[in-house]
Amino acid sequence: MRRTPMGRRSDRATTRGFSTAELLAGTALSLMTVGTVFTVQQAQLKAFAAQNTYSQSQTVTRTVIDLMSREVRMAGYNPTDLALTLTVDPACPTVQEAVIEATPTKVRIRQDLDANGVIVGAGEDVTYELVSGELRRTDIPGTTPVVVVDHIPYSGLGFRYFNGGNPPVELVPGGSPAALTVCQRAAVGKVRVSIEADIPNPNPKLASTPVKSIAESEIAIRSRSLANF
Repeated sequence: MRRTPMGRRSDRATTRGFSTAELLAGTALSLMTVGTVFTVQQAQLKAFAAQNTYSQSQTVTRTVIDLMSREVRMAGYNPTDLALTLTVDPACPTVQEAVIEATPTKVRIRQDLDANGVIVGAGEDVTYELVSGELRRTDIPGTTPVVVVDHIPYSGLGFRYFNGGNPPVELVPGGSPAALTVCQRAAVGKVRVSIEADIPNPNPKLASTPVKSIAESEIAIRSRSLANF
């Protein structure tokens, strides 16, 4: 059956576009949706950046702790009995000097890693020290120190010393500046080290709240703590 012209006009009459108010409302809703998505995305990106910074900082401090552990554990290694000198204080037991300096923020150790009877090789006279917020490692005195961790607060690095007893007794540095005496260093069997680094927060709004990275370990000096292995 053919449609009448009137029927066609009626169809056209029922088809209409959006009004200006509807367009404005739709645009506003679209902008709100886009804005919400953008805000959520930015928050996720900032959280990811903070988490990534934390993970990286934890990796750095953990790696440094592992390095220190390997080196301090070998302190006093002297297979030829020629490389290390003996304690000179008559009040101390006669032992080879493995720990040369020991303060709350600095430790210096020696070991004859290549077993050639002298302390001249890499890693044989090592110092770890906190200087101006940086943990520095010096390999052989007089060489340029290497910064292994930075952004360390004043109390962010700590060395604590214990004898090889069971249970171990803490050896407390004395004097000013505080340091272990010759006799105390001769008794050191374990070193406990802790590092706390305050890494700058990648989120500008949280710049005053650093990302903290903390690592610690208790290291037994093998030549003096064999009974505890």
